[in-house]
Amino acid sequence: MQSFERFYFTGSNSRLSAIDFGNPSLPDLVMVHGMRDHGLSLYSLAAALKHDYHVIAVDLCGHGRSENPGNYTMTQFVADLRALVLDRKLIKPVLVGHSLGGHIVSRYSAVFAADVPNLVLLDGIGPPGMGLAPGPEDIRQDLKAGIALVLEKPNNGRQMADEAEAVSRLSKNNPKLDLAAAQIIAQHGTEAHPDGGVRWSWDPAVRMVWQSFSKAEAEDLWQFITCPVLILTGDHSLDYWASVRPELQDQQEFYQRELDRRTRIFKNAQHRVIEGAGHMLHYDQPESVNELVKSFLG
Repeated sequence: MQSFERFYFTGSNSRLSAIDFGNPSLPDLVMVHGMRDHGLSLYSLAAALKHDYHVIAVDLCGHGRSENPGNYTMTQFVADLRALVLDRKLIKPVLVGHSLGGHIVSRYSAVFAADVPNLVLLDGIGPPGMGLAPGPEDIRQDLKAGIALVLEKPNNGRQMADEAEAVSRLSKNNPKLDLAAAQIIAQHGTEAHPDGGVRWSWDPAVRMVWQSFSKAEAEDLWQFITCPVLILTGDHSLDYWASVRPELQDQQEFYQRELDRRTRIFKNAQHRVIEGAGHMLHYDQPESVNELVKSFLG
């Protein structure tokens, strides 16, 4: 089942990991995962596309088998994606990004618009209201939270007995996730814990990325993206955003208005909703996601 090869390259002063699914003669396609994940979290979609594309899935710095530099900014993540493209000599790769990965690939597409033929955002445009200009107090509180996060004492992560427990926890948190996919994600997404057993291989400090850029600037950059864009969200995606931002609880109408407004910012974007899916739509409904993405890419 595991038909891929891992390789390493140098990003922004870090040794970074990526997975190549083969067929280098086909058009290039790069996948960028979300926070607390790694490249193989997008395994199902990669497996569905690898016969039509040369698929590469990157481990962001601080995730998976990539190094943890200890400090994380949005510019750094975008630069690492550029380093991958240059290192592998990829030609106008299609870009796919989930969550944090969506922010990264959309910024890349804005800066290198002529080099991106298609863009797929898997719940990758952020929570509703993110693009609205913050008030002075919002900016002050954001800075305060960022300072606290940077100064937070490092921890060793959740200790689990073994890889089997990691699979169990992953399946419990994502009950619709295919067991075989969960096993691959756990196998390649865990490492030895200093006190025994294993832990998920991501650096908790990566959360500081959210304090490294203006939230409103994301929408300003979307206008520079010239390629066709597919935006996919789950019909239960708001549940996730409300869990991290309680003020969004029961704000379905606002959420829908924001989706419509933000889709129109892009020059050429379409939005589709995956039924029976939340924020991890590629875990919840992989076949629906795969079908829509393949149809969009032609």
